[in-house]
Amino acid sequence: MDKNYWESYYAKQNSELKPSLFAKYVFKVAGPDRKRVIELGCGNGRDAVFFANGGMDVLAVDQVESEIKFLKTRYKQLQNIRFKCADFTEFKTEERFDIVYSRFTLHSISAEQEERVLRWAHSTLNPNGLICIEVRGQKNEIYKIGIPVEGENDAYILDDHYRRFINFDLLCDELVKIGFNLVFAAEEKGFAPFNGGNETYIRVVAQKI
Repeated sequence: MDKNYWESYYAKQNSELKPSLFAKYVFKVAGPDRKRVIELGCGNGRDAVFFANGGMDVLAVDQVESEIKFLKTRYKQLQNIRFKCADFTEFKTEERFDIVYSRFTLHSISAEQEERVLRWAHSTLNPNGLICIEVRGQKNEIYKIGIPVEGENDAYILDDHYRRFINFDLLCDELVKIGFNLVFAAEEKGFAPFNGGNETYIRVVAQKI
C-alpha cells in the first residue's frame, strides 16, 4: 500500500467525521450477538469509533503511525476501542473476532495479499462470524483510468494513488472456496455516494461456515 499517500491524506482529515453508510449497514446486519470487530485499514477511525460507540469491542488496525497516534489520543476516553499500527496484510493475532471489517482497503493491496487476508479472516473469525467488504470493482467508473501497474492485473496509479479493481465474481468465488457463505453480494451504485457523485462499488457480507 502507498503509505506516503495515506500519511498526507489523513493529515488533512483529522476532524470529527460521520460513519460511512457501510458501517451503519454492517452494524444492523451484525445484530446483538456479534460484538468483537477488527477493522483492516481504519484510516481516520470514523467507522471504528462508530462501532465502539454502539457498544462493540473494536480493534482498529492501520499502517500510518502518525494517524494511529492521533486516534489513540483523541479517543482515549473510549474503553472498548484499541488502535494498532500495523500492516493488516501481515497482521497476526491470537484473538478471535465476530466481524472482520474492510472498507476501501482490498483495492489498495495486491491480489496475492488479498488472498492471504481473506484466508486469515476465515481463520481468525469465530463460528458464524462475518467478513464485511466494500471495495472498488471493475464496474467502477475510474476502472482503467491512470497508469497501469507493471506486473499486476487491473491495477492503476491515479493521482499518485494505487488502486486494484476487484473482479466481483472472482471475489465471491474465492470467499466460498475458503469456507464462507455469501449473505449479501452486489456490485452497484448507491452504496457510497460522495460529494454529489454515486459511483459503482462492490459490497459483500459473508459468514464463516
